[in-house]
Amino acid sequence: MDPLKYSYGVLLVSEDKQVYDITNFIENLGWEENENELAARLSFTAKNDNTSKGRLSSLAKPGCYVYLYARYANGAASERMRGRIVEWNPSAKSREEILKIKAFDTLYDLQESKDNVYFSSGASTRKIITSILSKWNISLSAYTGPNVKHGTIKEEKKKLGSMLTEILKEAKKKGGSEAVIRAVKGKVQVLKVCTNKKMYYFYETENLTSVSHKISTAGMITRVKVLGEENDDGKRPVEATVNGKTKYGIRQDILIRGTDESIQEAKKTAQETLKEDGVPTEEIKVVTADIPALRKGNAIYLKMSTGSGYYQILSIVHDCDQMEMTMELKKTKLPSSGSSNSSSKKEDEKEYSVGDVVNFHGGTHYVASDSSQGYSGIAAGKAKITYTNPGSAHPWHLETLNWAQTHVFGWVNEGTFD
Repeated sequence: MDPLKYSYGVLLVSEDKQVYDITNFIENLGWEENENELAARLSFTAKNDNTSKGRLSSLAKPGCYVYLYARYANGAASERMRGRIVEWNPSAKSREEILKIKAFDTLYDLQESKDNVYFSSGASTRKIITSILSKWNISLSAYTGPNVKHGTIKEEKKKLGSMLTEILKEAKKKGGSEAVIRAVKGKVQVLKVCTNKKMYYFYETENLTSVSHKISTAGMITRVKVLGEENDDGKRPVEATVNGKTKYGIRQDILIRGTDESIQEAKKTAQETLKEDGVPTEEIKVVTADIPALRKGNAIYLKMSTGSGYYQILSIVHDCDQMEMTMELKKTKLPSSGSSNSSSKKEDEKEYSVGDVVNFHGGTHYVASDSSQGYSGIAAGKAKITYTNPGSAHPWHLETLNWAQTHVFGWVNEGTFD
């Protein structure tokens, strides 16, 4: 895959439903998904020239849709984003007239809207999110996110985007999987993060234009105090204190136990809070060649001098003119895709999962799980399973634990390790 063979195109759908290819009119084209924003954003500057249909500003009006497509080499174009025009800004300088456009996908309405919401105790994550989307006539096309039970949810005059984000965070603290909300072809998907089928590998000395890596303990929580119900004097008793990495200092948070929540459940939530917010944060930003398929919530593999492994994309900016992308990342572990209780396995057959250390027998590793391109003559040695793709030709990805012993660093066949 050669990133330089990608190209973008933009289609405009006018008020009268006419479709125009405006690719040759525009520059400064980019699209992005930011960590604290629900909706994806598309922006560009266009030449506001006279055409047989009038100036572009008379066709591309607020409320009209623009569609962004990406094409690899001479292959078919695939939709990367569609958005409604929110900002329309024609201007003139000297003899040049330009039009600046910003468009957001279908999640923008939720991001900017406030509402009153009430769900009684016991409602599931999926039911809550589906109900909110349905109320706004937004279709849900896929759901692989968490589905835990929540306590009573009562919100007044709160932005729905913030509400959805908080519900997913709460679900994760209650033991559910981390998930991302995204729009795809006008519909919404709630997906478990880091489950993208294609894995892209980036190497500091080969693929990255720049990389920045910072570790900070600011914002950490190292202790959670659990408070119970108010007594007659209006005071809340301390029912539990859950400590985390207090060696970094005492950074305390307060958790108020709900009336329908046991102390054990409250402690579990406190432990999940410490698991999520009780470790030093790593801020990693990389700039590299653009890959249109990558989106917020995907996982990539990154090898750099200050650390290597799998990273989750927290935010991503695609510069379509320079064909570069900027990603903000966090270290992650890939979810295991296999079940250890499969009845189809023989009783004496060893089960493997991501994170296991194994003995590679030596032989060939491949550049992708379904690729025919491989490198033979790899020496035997200890390695770690870092990813699986069941059903593929080479379903296991191994990473060497000792470079002096073996150079295995790729996808291998079943039966090549124990």
